[in-house]
Amino acid sequence: MGNFGDDLNPWLWPKLLPDFFNDDSSELLVGIGTLLNHRLPNDKTLHIVGSGVGYGQLPAVTDKWKVHAVRGPYSAKALDLDPSTVVTDSALLLRNVMEPTHKENGDIGFMPHYLSCRSADWENIAEACGFRFISPEWSVDKVFAEMAQCRLMLTEAMHGAIVADALRLPWKAVILGDHVNQVKWQDWLSTVDMQYQPESVPNYFYSAGTSSVNAIKDEVKRQLQSVGFGKSWYKPKPRNSSAKVRSDVCSQLSAIANSAQGELSGEAIQNQLILRLNQSLDALQA
Repeated sequence: MGNFGDDLNPWLWPKLLPDFFNDDSSELLVGIGTLLNHRLPNDKTLHIVGSGVGYGQLPAVTDKWKVHAVRGPYSAKALDLDPSTVVTDSALLLRNVMEPTHKENGDIGFMPHYLSCRSADWENIAEACGFRFISPEWSVDKVFAEMAQCRLMLTEAMHGAIVADALRLPWKAVILGDHVNQVKWQDWLSTVDMQYQPESVPNYFYSAGTSSVNAIKDEVKRQLQSVGFGKSWYKPKPRNSSAKVRSDVCSQLSAIANSAQGELSGEAIQNQLILRLNQSLDALQA
């Protein structure tokens, strides 16, 4: 798929529920991601485990919904669900299959939102900053391997933070563009008794200044993809950055990294949430 949060689903759920997935197409597991919207089918039994609202139109909750857990209180309120359905994002279930790991003297990891990866050359900028670039468009296994080499994660991608938190890798939220959905961040963070307090880098969208037809096409596609259109189109070339822009952005990011203490949810809270998610898994298989 090319979006880390979404790609966690086919990686994780077969490990957690090896006997759940079969040829029965009448039931659907709705797990990790901002998936509770109008696109959900209304002709299937939907097992909701840790998903949330945030994109698209709100769906109609029917008797075909089996709500085992939702991502946070905003999601429950938006869908008029009982507060008891609030648990947390189900990516925390990684703890069932992975041990927490990071390097105390490792690198600073840097994960932009996937839309940022389509609009600027963040990999080159991260390299210039001395950071370990981690793309949300890489395979799940590669992302895990790269995160394990880090002591701190600067992440614009919410599931970069959720996974880092689950694996006890200190993280700091950053904002690089105007496409970050802050409500879904706080929906999750409310469940771990934290607040969304990102550091913002001034909007970095630099055009190389060329007026070629291809450059114009790429720019149009960037703009359309930034608002949700054309996800199946080819990925446009990133905008180029000048040496000065790259230097300025590196200075800003390095200052954030140097001052960041790194955030982590409390161990006791996380253990309690893991227990509740595992109870949801038990109910799902009952």
